[in-house]
Amino acid sequence: MDSFEQLQEVYTSDIARLESIEEAGFLLGVDGRADCPVCGAPPDAQVHTHGLAGIEDVRVAAEVEIEKIRQYRSELIRTIEDTKGEGVRLVSTIAMLRESLRDVEAKVEQATPDANDQQLALGEAVPIRDHVRRGLDLLAQRERLTEQMEEIEASKPAKLDSTIQRGLSTETAKDFADVVSGVLSAWGFPGERHVVFDLSTYDLIIDGKERRHNGKGVRAITHAAFKVALMVFCRERGLPHPGFLVLDTPLLTYRDPMKKPGDRLESDEQELRNTDLKRRFFNHLGQLGDRAQIVVFENIDPPEGVDGYCKVEAFTNDADEGRQGLL
Repeated sequence: MDSFEQLQEVYTSDIARLESIEEAGFLLGVDGRADCPVCGAPPDAQVHTHGLAGIEDVRVAAEVEIEKIRQYRSELIRTIEDTKGEGVRLVSTIAMLRESLRDVEAKVEQATPDANDQQLALGEAVPIRDHVRRGLDLLAQRERLTEQMEEIEASKPAKLDSTIQRGLSTETAKDFADVVSGVLSAWGFPGERHVVFDLSTYDLIIDGKERRHNGKGVRAITHAAFKVALMVFCRERGLPHPGFLVLDTPLLTYRDPMKKPGDRLESDEQELRNTDLKRRFFNHLGQLGDRAQIVVFENIDPPEGVDGYCKVEAFTNDADEGRQGLL
């Protein structure tokens, strides 16, 4: 509405300005019929009009423009009246809508539960829900564990006959200890080489000393003797054996004790180092080639002559020279 009123003021101002132009043109046209102020000639005798024709054209144009603006102002007045009427109708409509909105809000508020009550009810329901979920999880877990227990029970082997003897008999343990003693004798192990198999620890006692109480070099060679003796024991008695034996650094006692500070040989290791066990070890294994395939991994050089009964492969750890490693 403010814009319309401003436009109406502009139209009124333009009409007033054009009316003044038209009035001035009219007055100038009337004065143009007097005696010439220059030569004093009467109007009938004057040849020059001194621009009266142009003034008349401007006056006529002003009248035309005034009429056009008056039409615009009339249309603007009708538009303003229509807009005012529409405004009145909108005000009435808004009042009705606001009244309807208040009714709807009242109904919504009446239908909506109290938030505090709902929050309290929710706080009471959540612990119950969590408790029920926990119970369901426990039931599902119990069901899974029951199924696993049944599977384990079903997979258990049948109970052995009570008449079957479990573990090693004393006689078998003695026979196996005798085979170990024979292997140690073939290798030239120092001492009496009197071997007992301890049924409580399932380990060897050599010359009255438990194997675990020896130095690590002696433990390594006696561990290798245990494996070799087990293979010989099974082969001689027709018992199952894979026929494949791997010995990892059994001659550890022949290491250089000066390479690592504090890595000194113990007395039993030094005694073993002073024997020719290394040569006899390889020679004995070479004689067992018809009973099993034996692979020995060692960090020391094998004695001379082993090429005649075994294959020697050197691992260089260099991809450009020889064989780098086992795999």
